[in-house]
Formats: sequence, C-alpha cells, structure tokens
Amino acid sequence: MLVLLAIWWGFSALIAIFKLTTRANVDCRDRLSSSAEEVLHERNWKLSSNASQFCMSYVTEEGLFALAGKNRIASMQEIKNMRDPWGEVYSKLIRDRAGVATIVDSLRFIATDRGLEGYELAEMIVSMVQDIPYSFVITGNCEEYETGGRPCVGEVRLGIYSPYEFLHTEMGDCDTRAVLIFAVLEEFGFDPAIIVSDEYAHAMIALNIPTAGDFLLHQGKKFYFWETTAKGWLAGMLPPSYKNKSYWKIVLAHEL
Repeated sequence: MLVLLAIWWGFSALIAIFKLTTRANVDCRDRLSSSAEEVLHERNWKLSSNASQFCMSYVTEEGLFALAGKNRIASMQEIKNMRDPWGEVYSKLIRDRAGVATIVDSLRFIATDRGLEGYELAEMIVSMVQDIPYSFVITGNCEEYETGGRPCVGEVRLGIYSPYEFLHTEMGDCDTRAVLIFAVLEEFGFDPAIIVSDEYAHAMIALNIPTAGDFLLHQGKKFYFWETTAKGWLAGMLPPSYKNKSYWKIVLAHEL
C-alpha cells in the first residue's frame, strides 16, 4: 500500500496543472468553472495586515479527487491509536504531495514576484486559505447536523479531507485547513505546528515566527496561534471563544 501511495503522489505531482496571475483588476475574482473531468479554481484574496491583493488559479481533476479520497480512507486504516488519533492522522494527510503541489508553485511565483518573505509570506499563504468560505466536514449525516446555514459534506471518515480533496471541493473545516497550511508552510521552510483542543473541539495552525501575541511554548520555541477558519485573524491572535491556552496542545510539529 505504501508503495502504491508513493507512486500516486509522485505521478500526481508531475501531472498537477496550475495557472496563476497577480493582476489586481476586474478579472481578479473568485470563480469556479467545471467540466466533466476537471475544475478551474480562480482565487482572489487580500492580506489583513495591509490589504495587499493576490490572485491565483489552479486546476484539479475529478479522477485525482476520487483517488485522493480512496488513499485517505486507506491511510486511516493504518491509524494505531484511535483514542487520540489526530497527530497520526495529520501526519499521514500532509503526505498528500499532489494536493500541495497543486498550489505551491503558484504561491512561490507570487512570493517571488512580490518580494514576499518572512511573516508577510506566511500571511499570504494563510490568508489564501482563510479566504475560502468555511464548510463543515463531518462523519455523520449533514441533515442531522446543525450547520447554521453553512455548506456541509457528510459521511467523511474522521471528518477531515486531504489537501487535494479540500482544494478540489473548496470545502473544509478547521483541521482540514490546518493540514493544508502546515504542508504548504513546510514547503516554504517555515516551522509550523498543528494544535488541537478537545474542550473546544477545534484545531488551528501555530507558527514559530517572530511576532507578538498568544503562543504555546514547545521545545523552547514560541508557536503563535493562527486561526484559519475565517478572514482577518493574524498570528498571535487567539479568538476570545478559544482563549484558555491550557486547553490547547501541539499534536504535530517537525520533530513529532
């Protein structure tokens, strides 16, 4: 199974198709265009810190989406500790290199074109995901779940999508987003972590980067909270509804 996964990830990374633009004009808007075999995604977003605007487009394929789902389910069968599975689950899902490759070269072009580095580069990456509207990804039936009118996809094992599934559907909740962001930030040389809270039933990213605000101390390093489920949150800004830091723990970092 691991050999097949490795072959698929390598093959998918080679055939991943992407297009991008950094123009700030009338064409810079969010759009989805679907055909029988693929989906063109056009994303437009801004930084919260200085309102810089970015545009990017990428293509995902229906066949690879289906395959990503099968591989996610297969990887879940290998989870050893189902009482506290999240670190292991996230570690397996970030190996979805096809999902990361779908956007990372486009993001790298934007970073080079705009001269982004350090915190501003990290914010460009995180804000792109924050800009995608929140959706529920749950294990049960969406019709029996209170969504508050938000989109929902149900019957998903452990309630989480892989990076490719998220980018294809543009549907993801807290940990689906955190997994994608973690994988992309690692590609850019950052030191991210995924943090979870059983008490708040929530997950988010944390980043070891020079900034200010709320953080968790891990291995002598400060990892700053970064909420990813809505626009406007910056590193170090812990939402008031999740403010008790003793309820949070790091479940995935470089050395874990």
